[in-house]
Amino acid sequence: MQSDALDPNAILTNLGTRHLPRSVACYAEVGSTMDVVRQQIATLPDHALPLLVVADLQTSGRGRLGRSWLAEPGSALLLSLAFRPHWIAPERAFTLVWMAGVALCDAVIETSGLAALLKWPNDLLLPLPNGEYAKAGGILLESSWDGQKLEWVSIGIGVNLHSAPPAHTTRYPTTSLAAVAQQPPERLVLLRSLLRHLDHWYSRLHNGEEASLHTAWQQRLHTLGREVSVQLPHGSLSGYAEAVDADGALHIRDQDGIPNIITSGDVGV
Repeated sequence: MQSDALDPNAILTNLGTRHLPRSVACYAEVGSTMDVVRQQIATLPDHALPLLVVADLQTSGRGRLGRSWLAEPGSALLLSLAFRPHWIAPERAFTLVWMAGVALCDAVIETSGLAALLKWPNDLLLPLPNGEYAKAGGILLESSWDGQKLEWVSIGIGVNLHSAPPAHTTRYPTTSLAAVAQQPPERLVLLRSLLRHLDHWYSRLHNGEEASLHTAWQQRLHTLGREVSVQLPHGSLSGYAEAVDADGALHIRDQDGIPNIITSGDVGV
């Protein structure tokens, strides 16, 4: 499908951010934006980072838990950001997922007026006319470290703009901005808003405000305070989602009243 054009000048002109991005690469087609940044970050100097890579089409995009991410050309916002945040301890790199989730929610709210929320830990949810929520995007984090030093981090973000995967291909209901927003934003408008919100929270995280970021992420979690089912590597768990802790783990009290701490899994309803 024909989409609004993305190019570095359109993205960066009067963007007004302090930290990101410093380099932008736009592609009509890639295997995966995450693979592109992985290839480039090894040779880019620090002054060229963070690097933003956006694409109209991914032929081998991926999401969490090894799932593929497929979309028609121009029908989704597909991007990756690469950083060298040496100031973050490797074991706290996941806080950048919180940053991306909060920024993505706020950008969708700003550009569409929709009450965007998150499905733990990093899926974008949009409200449907019936009051339920459906998945419209996701976030992926990849990183590399050497001992106690974080070498690089890449964050992949995908948002369904004009179409969504068929319901029978996913475990959770899906939708797109075009399907639920009265005036869905153009891809460039959403991207620029997202970059400004990412820059805001990146600055705050850099300034030591991890607790504030955690609070903001927790406030946007649709998962909390409801009965959920979590698909785990070896089975499943159903129960009441009570809270998330300082490490981002989900606390669920199962049907026998036993508390469980979940660090990885796929939440359903």
